[in-house]
Amino acid sequence: MNKFNRFYLKGVFLLFFLIASSVSSAMVWKAENTWDAVWDKRYQHWVKNNWTEDFFMDEKRPIYYKFSHDCADVLYAMRIIFSYENKLPFVIHDPSKRGRMISNGKTRWDKYPEAKRVRKFLEYVADRTSTRTLARDTYPIALDDIKPGDIYASPNVHSYAIVNITDTGVAEVMSSTTPQAPRFMDRIPSFPFYLPEDYKNKKDGYRRFIQPQNIRKSLKKQKGYSEEQFEIAKSVNYDYVRFTNIIASALGKKKEEADAKTLRLLIAMCMYANDRSVYVYDALFKLQEMKKKGRRCMTRAEYNNYSTPSRDRRLKAFFNAVKSHYERNSKYKHWTQPQRWAKALFSVKEPRPAEVKELNEFCMVQMSLGEKYFMPLRQLRQNLSSGRVISDPHAPLEYRWGAQASPYKARCKTY
Repeated sequence: MNKFNRFYLKGVFLLFFLIASSVSSAMVWKAENTWDAVWDKRYQHWVKNNWTEDFFMDEKRPIYYKFSHDCADVLYAMRIIFSYENKLPFVIHDPSKRGRMISNGKTRWDKYPEAKRVRKFLEYVADRTSTRTLARDTYPIALDDIKPGDIYASPNVHSYAIVNITDTGVAEVMSSTTPQAPRFMDRIPSFPFYLPEDYKNKKDGYRRFIQPQNIRKSLKKQKGYSEEQFEIAKSVNYDYVRFTNIIASALGKKKEEADAKTLRLLIAMCMYANDRSVYVYDALFKLQEMKKKGRRCMTRAEYNNYSTPSRDRRLKAFFNAVKSHYERNSKYKHWTQPQRWAKALFSVKEPRPAEVKELNEFCMVQMSLGEKYFMPLRQLRQNLSSGRVISDPHAPLEYRWGAQASPYKARCKTY
């Protein structure tokens, strides 16, 4: 082989090596911009205008079409998608190993084209994150600083994206649910149905994603970090209506009309009551799994995980708070639809059949997931008031919702 041929072959091999190296080291996407105040503003605008209920069910978005998600997945996906489409970095903590990160620089999907790499990355992050991991990747903010793109997290329970702030200061939310599945998201013209209660650890509440360049800094050193929401929630004794009144006052440009507030609270009431079905279902599913293994009673830890005493107390308090608002604002010249619903829900006397029908068409409470088994919202309120709703996770479905008149007798130890 002459000198020219050897030189030519070396050049070919070098070119092949460079191409192969380039392909094999392909990251999910290359970041060309850096998060700053300007990109924060663009992110808020994008969430408000582009983060829609059908985002993952629109065939015009083939990269994201029918992406399977739950409530935490859509929050991480929201951040990933904006970062990818604007060539910004995305970095979060890797829950599997302390000190390690998950980022757009990951190269495990080299053989795929970029669109496929992004889809694989979305699925990878979804499988490794949850409402619990949000506590490390986000930080609490001041109530008067809540913006579209911020989130609300309740670890091990639920999470929401803040998608809009109305003129009356209502932080509207959008969320998904469990289990992971391709679905439309739910947009609700109301605040999240929870209050920041983790006064000690500050892992829940209204939060904001950490910018990638600051991911290794402590939460307290993040720009806009604030613990005020935990202090405020405690000061109002975790009263949902009083707490959301404070947020609305801080964020609003004008006062919310009493009738509009009645409607918002009734929507929140309906959603919060229906949310309980997730916990009841989880407990029943756990009991079925235990039965297959020959166990009937839960351990102390299992009981604490699946019982709902604090949640049921909050639900009862929520009913009472909405009732107080209705009674303070029930004297109008004309009966509006929200007033009629509230009257049917809270009246001492049994409402007329037509009023009951109207209320039930507005809201029924699903008692178990995947089943057409419902309870009127008024009936649930009465059951809570009479103490018939059972928080014990061992109790049968009817007892959990107070639909069984006979007293519940626990057969397993309670904690």
